[in-house]
Amino acid sequence: MSRHYSPDLKTLAIYLYSKNAFKSISHVFDMLGPARLLQEIDNAQDYADQLESDMMSELENGRLVRLLCKFGFINERPEFDMDPRWAETGERYPIKLFRDYVFHQTDERGNAVLNLGHVISCLNKLDAGSEERVMLISREEQTCLVMTYKEIKACIETAFGELSRTR
Repeated sequence: MSRHYSPDLKTLAIYLYSKNAFKSISHVFDMLGPARLLQEIDNAQDYADQLESDMMSELENGRLVRLLCKFGFINERPEFDMDPRWAETGERYPIKLFRDYVFHQTDERGNAVLNLGHVISCLNKLDAGSEERVMLISREEQTCLVMTYKEIKACIETAFGELSRTR
């Protein structure tokens, strides 16, 4: 036992296993010392905080994956090629523009910008239905829409709802 545990814990174990008839929790606390108990409580709290942080990260990941799946299901479906709702004047067009805004950013030289922070920020605002406005510009820069994330979210939910009803 001495090989794996501190002398204090070894003494406590011997005390608890002894034949002494009267044992009290206050005597156990005295043997362990307040500093050791506070350290254990602090360690337990740190562990609980870490678990909560991990849980929140997983929850965040789940929300973002659901949004990405919806995008995948509704964008660029071949059966919508001739659907007027997906044309440049259609009610689904903002979804295509938003997809380009989030995932197809380019720098001044036309090189792809791979900014994961931008993607996550946009998806979080979309998921929350933020009232913040975003300017959506077509690839040829002939169309410009200013919409809130809330309005874009409603377009996505409507399109996904219609798609899921048709299956």
